[in-house]
Amino acid sequence: MGLFDKLTFEDRLEIGFPEIGAEPIAMTWQIKSLPDGFLMMENYKITAERRLFKEQAEYEQVPEEERPGYDETIGGFANEFERWRGSMKKTHGWTDTEYHGTFEFHRTIGGKYVSLEATFTDGRLVDISRNPRAKQ
Repeated sequence: MGLFDKLTFEDRLEIGFPEIGAEPIAMTWQIKSLPDGFLMMENYKITAERRLFKEQAEYEQVPEEERPGYDETIGGFANEFERWRGSMKKTHGWTDTEYHGTFEFHRTIGGKYVSLEATFTDGRLVDISRNPRAKQ
């Protein structure tokens, strides 16, 4: 199995997909071949404008008084579990990767392995095709 990144598509993306027996935009795909070489369980999306964006996430500590288990009557928490619950908040946004090149993305659909390739030129998606090197 191993690590992989995730790829989704915005609903408004207008580009031709090969026939795969399902609606590809409504699915989450796996990526194992982006050029940075590091599989970190990252999230990517292809926007309606045909750009590849990567999710940028940061975590910040929530002040104790704002956490769900904080008890004002005792000025703290009933136990350590309550102290840690809700202690971190994820903030995120999306960054344009300005990707140029081709990468493979895949998943199983109805018990059948489907492998496709996305080709980008100067940061813009120009084609989605079947991966000619994959056994499908």
